[in-house]
Amino acid sequence: MVPTYSIDEIFKLQKIETPFRGIFESAIPFLNTRHNLVHTFIVYQYALLLLEKEPGSREVALPACILHDVGWSTIPEDKQLTAFGPNGKDMVLRKKHEVEGAAIANRILRKLGYDESLIPGILKIIDGHDTTREARSSEDAITKDSDKLFRLSALGYRIDAERFQEDLENRARYLREKMDVWFLTRTGKELARHELEMRAREIPSPQDRPSPLPLHLA
Repeated sequence: MVPTYSIDEIFKLQKIETPFRGIFESAIPFLNTRHNLVHTFIVYQYALLLLEKEPGSREVALPACILHDVGWSTIPEDKQLTAFGPNGKDMVLRKKHEVEGAAIANRILRKLGYDESLIPGILKIIDGHDTTREARSSEDAITKDSDKLFRLSALGYRIDAERFQEDLENRARYLREKMDVWFLTRTGKELARHELEMRAREIPSPQDRPSPLPLHLA
């Protein structure tokens, strides 16, 4: 049974737990592309939900979630859509955002004096969160599931439908097809099914859709 929860779409730094607030604040300059600031905030919230039910270290999973996409800041915006989404085939750029992201994350964490024994595990998750499918650790599974759950969130669903130029019905169909492939944890799968049910309810029924404007022939 999925617990009652809500996903906050309005980012404020004060909403981040104190031990991880400095990491998020340091990441913000690298999140000004691809809607990555709100994306990361929502991924962080899903990670908190998963950590209530799934095994894993908060001290590894949460920094990994906060920093997982900082590498997109190194990819020109006009090239980004070639590397992610339904038509994203450029694996070189996709890998580049992971490698560059791990390097940026390493600098952030060391500058903040984060526990050095935890940094390698965090960087390993970032460098591979999109290009590997299996769960390399429990924290890796939490990061991957949280990242994918954004796509099923109310805001992520609308953002992706717009940037991939899909109508909501086709977007829901695509997400439904990916359910069994994407999610690695039991809780992640439960949340994904719940979110998809919610998105399906938001699709207007045929009778509720606006009628096409009549054509007036001269």
